[in-house]
Amino acid sequence: MKATTVRINDNMLGRIDGLATTLSRSRSWVINQAIERFIDYEEWFVQEVTEGLKEIDQGKIATDDDVVAGFGKWGVDAS
Repeated sequence: MKATTVRINDNMLGRIDGLATTLSRSRSWVINQAIERFIDYEEWFVQEVTEGLKEIDQGKIATDDDVVAGFGKWGVDAS
């Protein structure tokens, strides 16, 4: 594992330390968990957008009628 330096404002650092104390974990553990969750989410989001754009390029999009019909199956008037 490599060390790095990050500037964190005092309020956020206090929140991190409070959570670390509550969880009986280290400050480093809390920060690493937060970074991992953020990166996991951002990677997922980028992948979903990329796949969605590919589907658009391939013409795999719902028409207005498709959307109205889809909502109609649940008894929702989407017109």
